[in-house]
Amino acid sequence: MAGVGPTDLFDLAAEYLAACVESLDTVPTYAPALGGAPVRTFVNYGVPVADFATQAVTGSTGCDQLTVHVMPITERAGEQAGFVSNVMLVATIFRCCLPTVDDMGNAPTPQSQSAWAEQILADKWSLWNHLHFLVREGELFDKCCAVVWNGINSLNPSGGCGGSTVTVTVCFDGYEEILGT
Repeated sequence: MAGVGPTDLFDLAAEYLAACVESLDTVPTYAPALGGAPVRTFVNYGVPVADFATQAVTGSTGCDQLTVHVMPITERAGEQAGFVSNVMLVATIFRCCLPTVDDMGNAPTPQSQSAWAEQILADKWSLWNHLHFLVREGELFDKCCAVVWNGINSLNPSGGCGGSTVTVTVCFDGYEEILGT
């Protein structure tokens, strides 16, 4: 199915973002003590910066952030008629205010580290599970000719933030143009 215009890529990323929000919002259903999707969510033009997440939102809502950005767009191999693109979408969930070394140089307690690991691993598993379910049920990427899951990875802790990225590549038609008008 051909797209409609230059905003197709943003619309695809926004669809993926909405599905990620829905996925993370399932976490408190199963584990009421854990958080769902962050308040701060958006489509980004490139790789998100953890430092912005730590400074962006303060107070009771925390400083967590969920973004989706587009990585390389490549041509799908073997297509003869027209062209079909492979579009790589990356969702990044930052959970901030992770335990760090205190002012006295003491390492975080194992209990505090395990508490954050529980949230981050719940995020990771809900994203992986629920996104697959949405694709299987035809509720995500229904306009795409193929969906390839590239994996989910942990982010290295940085600036008191940690989290995960989940990457998917979808084949997606370009939009039609009438040249010379």
